Amino acid sequence: MQRYNRKAGVFLISLGVIVLLVKTCVQSTPGGGKVVQSEQKVEESAEESETPQSTILFDESAGVASTASNFYFLFDMSGSMDDKCSGKRKIDGAKEAVAMFMKNIPDDINIGLMLFGTQSGQGYAEALPIGPGNKDEFLKVINSLQPTGETPLGEALLSSVDKIIEQYKKQLGYGTYRIIIVTDGEQTGIDLKQPCNYLGQHGFIGLYSIGLCMKSSHTLKKYSLSYRDANDYEELEQALVEATAESDVFDASLFDENLYKADSTSR
Repeated sequence: MQRYNRKAGVFLISLGVIVLLVKTCVQSTPGGGKVVQSEQKVEESAEESETPQSTILFDESAGVASTASNFYFLFDMSGSMDDKCSGKRKIDGAKEAVAMFMKNIPDDINIGLMLFGTQSGQGYAEALPIGPGNKDEFLKVINSLQPTGETPLGEALLSSVDKIIEQYKKQLGYGTYRIIIVTDGEQTGIDLKQPCNYLGQHGFIGLYSIGLCMKSSHTLKKYSLSYRDANDYEELEQALVEATAESDVFDASLFDENLYKADSTSR
């Protein structure tokens, strides 16, 4: 019996030593034994940062190769645009800034307009399809706006990406494409991560965002190719000029026919 107790005691002591050694090894590991977890997080972050690109299918018989530039505007007409900034209502100051800016847009540039904060069921609507020579119609729509609703920016951005894709197909993969957002507040609808990830899958689209009279930078800042805070309407006009500046010229020789395949069956 005593021999058994001695053996049991030796076993328990040995077991205790092993446990102590294991604890010591774990504690001496950088991060207190959380190295594996950290590596997993790094791998997950790396996977999230790699946005797969979508292959665009188009029908060559349904389009014309064109290197025209395309600027698609998302304009905020939510209720907060009725508030004052820099001595006047935001909506009124924005109208003046857009009117001044639009004077310098060439007629051969394709422009379109999506409004969010509308009274429609979805809270957003396309007011002007993408096309050339429609500056007067663009200004007519802008000048008629009155602040009304919420800020379903995410939903409007999703729809805008689809509008740009349609135009991209019409130009058979040529040209430049930018979405330009003017807003004075954060979205009230879906999280911006969803539409911005969708946009990121289409690398030919550049996102340019302008935060009007905001206390802090908009969430769009981390998703945009270019972001500007505009604290008054002169800065808004300048931000619009920068967003549409022809600093990059489309090089037709870079067109990748293998990536953007023609689909003769789609219409």
